[in-house]
Amino acid sequence: MNFKNFGIREWLVIAFISIGLLAFAFEDKFKPKIYEAEGTGIGYNGDITLKVKAYKKKDKSLRVTEIQVEHGDTDVIGGVCCTKLVDDVKARQRLDKIDMVAGATFTSEGFKEAFTEAIENIKNQE
Repeated sequence: MNFKNFGIREWLVIAFISIGLLAFAFEDKFKPKIYEAEGTGIGYNGDITLKVKAYKKKDKSLRVTEIQVEHGDTDVIGGVCCTKLVDDVKARQRLDKIDMVAGATFTSEGFKEAFTEAIENIKNQE
């Protein structure tokens, strides 16, 4: 096998494989650091605890990647409310404006309180 006899196709294959291996080797260097924080708010039947994971973008804004919810409210109202709010926050990424869920005002307020606390804790982390 002589390198002089390689055509353009062979050189392109070698180049793409090399770039792929380099990207794989430096993958961890370019991943954003994930910050975690916990917040607690007062729901209808008890506390609402959120575990929030987010990373900071270059412009110092946050991007929420995961929210875990623990609550003492009923699954029919509080559970549905929390699921809707988690989906809404992750989809819109609007951290300052959280819409309330009709019929679950106390749960919505507790979620907002817990989320705000968690986001403030993430903003203060280095």
